[in-house]
Amino acid sequence: MSIRHLTWPVGETFRLALLPKRYALAVPLFRSLILAALLSACAPSVTPVEMRDTVVQPVPPGETLRVVIMGDQGTSLPDQHAVAKGMQATCKDAGCDLGFGLGDNFYPAGPTSTLSPLFKERFADLYAPLKIPFLMITGNHDETLVHGGDGANPAGAEVQIAYSKLKAQWVMPDRYYRAQVGDLLDVLAVDTTPLASMVPSRRAVERPGGSWEVMQRKWLAQQARESKAQWTVVLGHHPLYSNGKHGDAGAYDGWPSPLMRGDVVRSLYRAACQDIDIIFSGHDHALQLFAPQAECPDTWQVVSGAAGKVDGIQKGKRPAAFQQYRLPGFTWMKVTREELNLRFNTVNSEGVPALAFEQVIRK
Repeated sequence: MSIRHLTWPVGETFRLALLPKRYALAVPLFRSLILAALLSACAPSVTPVEMRDTVVQPVPPGETLRVVIMGDQGTSLPDQHAVAKGMQATCKDAGCDLGFGLGDNFYPAGPTSTLSPLFKERFADLYAPLKIPFLMITGNHDETLVHGGDGANPAGAEVQIAYSKLKAQWVMPDRYYRAQVGDLLDVLAVDTTPLASMVPSRRAVERPGGSWEVMQRKWLAQQARESKAQWTVVLGHHPLYSNGKHGDAGAYDGWPSPLMRGDVVRSLYRAACQDIDIIFSGHDHALQLFAPQAECPDTWQVVSGAAGKVDGIQKGKRPAAFQQYRLPGFTWMKVTREELNLRFNTVNSEGVPALAFEQVIRK
């Protein structure tokens, strides 16, 4: 018997005992049939899904809103604890009314039950002292199926949705949802994880081209277009632009696969570019700010993924208004009708925050 090795696009090599060598001509056909079967199994489903428009009002409306923003915080490392202290200090001095949590709330994988001690250890114990609600989304680590960060298991997101029913501070009513703060600010939260996962989502409707994916994109475009708020922002774990380790949507990590490199993440954001003011993301463990660019006019990109650890890696060369890769930190934002004031803060090992960069955005 002869041995043949078949290498698939996902990088796995399968060793198969085939027929004797005289039947070797059958190997290419056999390989093609197996590959076709795998691709069929990974194909998206267009089974109809309902468009949901879940709306929350996390804080009372007002003329001013102060927001503290963290991403990729769920490491339980000293950096997470230091940043939490820094956020407390900033909120005490400058004030905070609301928080954004930009995903990867838990490493290496999200809890499988609302009873998991991880919710207490990596969220409640650290951020309860702030006494503000956090608008939460999930990242690829939260939706792990097999390997930490593979992003293929939407059940991980559903556990965190269920937790929001038990913990008022954790606001996550759905996979994608809308948060209104009067007519001052609309926040559109989306789930980018199944659009850039290491392997296709276990739910076929959520794969690129599937009915759930298409519906989320239509929802985002519609809500951004119809928003009556003074400012409209998007929360999505994967960034449109980044000079960090993972890079830009459509080119994540240099992967050749359209799924893994995030082609559909780019399409999701571009569907709403002309109608949103800022995209807030994590994924890369850094602090970055990008001014509006030709492929997404009128929209700023904030990457605030340094609340749990930093990678210290800059790979991209896209022009940035600000970028910082060495120190952990978070972002603070003040919203008024006239302007958005963004402050990027780094934190030392003692939890003392320092202003690293400030940007004012006006209509």
